[in-house]
Amino acid sequence: MQKDRSHLADSEPATLARLSHWYGTPLGNALELTELEAVRDALGTLFGFHLLLVSPPWQGSPLDASRISNRWVMPPAGGGGASLVGSALALPVVTDSLDAIVLPHTLEYAARPHEVLREVDRCLVPEGHVLILGFNPYGLWGLWRLLYGWRRRLPWTGRFISQIRLRDWLALLGFDTVSCRPVFFRPPSQRLGAWPPMQVFDRLASRGWPVPAAAYQLVARKRVVGMTPLRPRWRPRRSLLAGGLISPSSRSHSRGQL
Repeated sequence: MQKDRSHLADSEPATLARLSHWYGTPLGNALELTELEAVRDALGTLFGFHLLLVSPPWQGSPLDASRISNRWVMPPAGGGGASLVGSALALPVVTDSLDAIVLPHTLEYAARPHEVLREVDRCLVPEGHVLILGFNPYGLWGLWRLLYGWRRRLPWTGRFISQIRLRDWLALLGFDTVSCRPVFFRPPSQRLGAWPPMQVFDRLASRGWPVPAAAYQLVARKRVVGMTPLRPRWRPRRSLLAGGLISPSSRSHSRGQL
């Protein structure tokens, strides 16, 4: 386990950037279309003032479906189109400032996924939401990880986290799971996964057949702790920083710039 953590720690930004290239393959593109649809559906139900999308691997963007007015994107390694630059381990925003955070496969390639979730907890307002996309460690996609992960082939190098384990981690941090949706049911083959006839697996799953999904989307809500008063939701929240820019909080500075 420690060996896996070390190689992820050394190459996390580069790995996330390479994952974006994998999404340009036929299989990755087919997965992207399904994931974007799921994220858009979820974002359409969330409200607030500030939303952060962390290290998106997709070519497209789901943010057009969000009702949240201020939307920020933090690409891996400060890639093109970045509206801010930072790390999932030290998000460049102040505490209690975000209404929603989207983590698309961020935890699988993080050296310390627990720390990423703690950082999410720090940045979200009470009753804020985190939307997490993860690969299913079971079924054919989990088997492919066992077969090809040792070859350092993406996306199989990630440490796939089960829904049950993720729910437990979130519960310990004070989050309630709102929903968990299976995503993409096609086999993990570049030749077969994006082949149109393979959509039969999607149809079988929609009819209740026990087809293991390639991934899942989990939405969780941060609990209100104790009797801490909340500001009225109809009042504009303070700017993340003077001048409307976002920069690392004091906690982020204490960890050092990544």
